[in-house]
Amino acid sequence: MAELALMYNCPLAIFAPGDLKLLRSLSKTLIEYGVQDLMLDPGTFTDEGLSDTINNFTMIRRNAIEGGDKLLGFPLIGTPITAWINNEGSKEDAAWTEAYVASMLMSRYADLLIMHSLDGWVQLPTLIWRFNIYTDPRKPVSVEPGLRVFGKPDETSPVLITTNYALTYFTVESDIKRANIDCYLIVVDTEGISVESAVAGRYLTAETIAEAVKETGITQKVNHKYLIIPGLAARLSGETEEELGEEWRVLVGPKDSSGIAEFLKRKWPPKEELILP
Repeated sequence: MAELALMYNCPLAIFAPGDLKLLRSLSKTLIEYGVQDLMLDPGTFTDEGLSDTINNFTMIRRNAIEGGDKLLGFPLIGTPITAWINNEGSKEDAAWTEAYVASMLMSRYADLLIMHSLDGWVQLPTLIWRFNIYTDPRKPVSVEPGLRVFGKPDETSPVLITTNYALTYFTVESDIKRANIDCYLIVVDTEGISVESAVAGRYLTAETIAEAVKETGITQKVNHKYLIIPGLAARLSGETEEELGEEWRVLVGPKDSSGIAEFLKRKWPPKEELILP
């Protein structure tokens, strides 16, 4: 295997289930043989051996970082897929075990996870947990600001505003798609801060909203001058109208994006029409 790894210039995984001494010994042997691109698999046990699995992953990383052991300083492989081996319960039981073991291993320094289930309810918690662990708390998770198009909007479709905080954006996106709304969504750069916090911290202001409207060129796509802002930014409505000028009108939308569909049913199109000639 070492010769193949060297021949094809690919990483080589070392598998020593439950035996850290053997894992370290094999690592030393392969390094001396010339293989430098290694991955370590100390084995994943999902039943009675789960606590030992977590301890093994922890000890490997601790010895590599605090102890300076270069023989253990390689990426770790976790295999939650083992939850499916000798599973005496239902498929859902195995998938559930696989999901929480994956999150536990990720919390204890696993770099690569091998899983079987592709169900959303299995993968989504793992992905969300991964995003949270590998996020700098000083830099909130954000999406690219700009214009998003949903469905097949035309020149009379509504134009909504939100911030580029990832959780806020994806929630709004999900609610718009679920309701099959044809609209434009302007994502304002608030440095990854949610609506309420951005308003309080002056990251979402009339000026930033007006700037985003101009940068997206939305006036070239619609023949009206109505802008729908989040309910939590209601206090910016008047200032935003003044900043935009040119007869723009700002509508205050719902505080929760789940209410967008109902809001548009009641408020769109507006009774007072500001349609460009």
